[in-house]
Amino acid sequence: MGFLSHIDSNIIVLGVGALMLLGSFATINSRSASKFDHDFALLLLIAGIVCLGIGFGFIDLSELKHLLPD
Repeated sequence: MGFLSHIDSNIIVLGVGALMLLGSFATINSRSASKFDHDFALLLLIAGIVCLGIGFGFIDLSELKHLLPD
């Protein structure tokens, strides 16, 4: 279990963001995708970009929590 000790939350978020981007690009490039699939791919694309921003440290979650109403 020594190799799992190097995995932190940023690496997990980067992996999830990369998978979201790959899924969105695959759905957009699919010839049999419907309009609903393209709309969902756009949501995946936005979520993937946000995850990558969080993983690389461009977006700080503590500042986003202050935007939520109390």
